[in-house]
Amino acid sequence: MKKYDFIIAGGGMAGLSMAYYLTQSPLRDRSILLLDRESKNRNDRTWCFWERGEGPFESILFRNWDRVEFHGTTLSGLLNIGDYRYKMLRGIDFYAHIQEHLARFPNIEIRQANINRIKETAQGGFVIADDEPLMADYVFDSTFALKLDDPDNHNLLQHFKGWVIRTEKPCFNVDQPRMMDFRVAQHGDCRFAYVLPFDAQTALIEFTLFNETLLTDADYEAALGQYITQHLDTGTYQICETEFGVIPMSDVPTQENPSEHIVRIGTAGGHTKASTGYTFQRTQRYLRELVQSLAQTGKPFRQKSLFKSRFKLYDSIFLNVLQKHRYPADDMFTLLYEHNSPAQVFKFLDEDTSLGEDLRVMWSMPKVPFTMALFDVLRRKLLS
Repeated sequence: MKKYDFIIAGGGMAGLSMAYYLTQSPLRDRSILLLDRESKNRNDRTWCFWERGEGPFESILFRNWDRVEFHGTTLSGLLNIGDYRYKMLRGIDFYAHIQEHLARFPNIEIRQANINRIKETAQGGFVIADDEPLMADYVFDSTFALKLDDPDNHNLLQHFKGWVIRTEKPCFNVDQPRMMDFRVAQHGDCRFAYVLPFDAQTALIEFTLFNETLLTDADYEAALGQYITQHLDTGTYQICETEFGVIPMSDVPTQENPSEHIVRIGTAGGHTKASTGYTFQRTQRYLRELVQSLAQTGKPFRQKSLFKSRFKLYDSIFLNVLQKHRYPADDMFTLLYEHNSPAQVFKFLDEDTSLGEDLRVMWSMPKVPFTMALFDVLRRKLLS
């Protein structure tokens, strides 16, 4: 049986990032196997995120903005995001960059295979891939499927369809992306559009929902077409690319370290923020912490502050408001940006705020629905 220092199960964003950060550490010469059932050779997704300063993937950003547009129910226009930048990274650029980087390390093996089983043993993490048994000191697993149908938890989905369009008329301002545009029919959900301009005649238009049920492909496309017709002066346009994605928004309990030799990463390890579905930046932060711990102590265990667990409660409250339809989502996000600076909102969503700052953000939310959600969340936790 072949033995590695580390096996990374899953070669998507989390798995590739884990391999990348290992190569940036004193562990760069360890034997590493990266497994995935498919090769990453197409632009299957786009990540947008805010960040202060420069990040590790600055050189491959597709676009980078210092302001964003927001369109809510009573607030519409440009938002000053302070010292944050709103960044856009295409999946294909990320995959190519990481794969090119990893190719420089002969100790890293990348294999396309189906992962049949991952198991804890006394000797290490045990993996079967394409029916071949493999062993490692640690297995970093992004493939574990969370239980997203437990009624004791809040289980929503962030799902989206996007078109890259080329327009007849120059209708996009390349310096102004639309981060959230709620000028779409809500149908009792949280629905909004993004507009991410590439140049004056090319942009990614994305229709996004937070709810429990996927739409038909025709419904996504109808919403995209209607938004373009009503809010963009495109003239005729051509659809150049499409993308579709589903991200869980769930407060299901997760385990980053379910056993001694297995570590779950990405969504499987709880790296997706439940209330927003944002995964990319949190995964990068948590993986850097895991690798730092592994390099310094020999064990991949992040130090988790008990006090920071309060953000899990906030996430559950927000999900409860959405799931129970306690307050219109478009009005709720409008209040959030009307009464708080975007930089403060970003800091809060990144879980970098103090308790006092948390309270100021939460005080801007509608009191009755959020109080009802708080008591419902506490009741569920007491009964579970």
